[in-house]
Amino acid sequence: MTLSLLAHAGDPIGEFDEAWGKQYGGLGGNFSVPFRRLPFEWGFQFDWSSMGSKRTVVAIDEQTLADTTGDLTVRSNIYGFHGMVRFKPFQGKVMPYVDGLFGWRTFTTRTKVKVDGVEGSLTNERNASDAAGSAGWAVGVMVKLNDKLYVEGRYEKLQGSEVTYVDPASIAIDGSGGVSFGTKTSNSDVYQIKLGVGFLF
Repeated sequence: MTLSLLAHAGDPIGEFDEAWGKQYGGLGGNFSVPFRRLPFEWGFQFDWSSMGSKRTVVAIDEQTLADTTGDLTVRSNIYGFHGMVRFKPFQGKVMPYVDGLFGWRTFTTRTKVKVDGVEGSLTNERNASDAAGSAGWAVGVMVKLNDKLYVEGRYEKLQGSEVTYVDPASIAIDGSGGVSFGTKTSNSDVYQIKLGVGFLF
């Protein structure tokens, strides 16, 4: 079994690039389990990517709190959930592989207000959320550092169905903490480059 922890950079393709037009970064990981003696493995991959955020100080009116202001943050994120089938023909110090990926990605924007002295968020509101089917492939290589640890590089291409998401550049916050924004709709095709470390079990 392998467990990988990876940082990534994403580059939108085609219609997604034309509509949004920005690269993004994020974190994620995957695990894989061998099919007995066959050179195949199955597993699951999770990714978090940031599309951007906006933060400001707003007035709050809570009789139970001494503070009269709080930090309001609006964040737009992409969450990816993919099953995977891996072909890994070689076991040794250098282990190249090819993955097939299938699943979905959610595009979510949330607003949170935090106040000093209050644990967690005073408010946590989901402004918008949509999901896109997602499938693609990846090629990568693991290089063992020892019997338990390896470094990994990986390149992915994902094709995603049409999705509607908040345009981070359009987010506006008024003096009372009201949030307004515009949305865009496009496919969600993307390239991703990943680097990280992993563990052998």
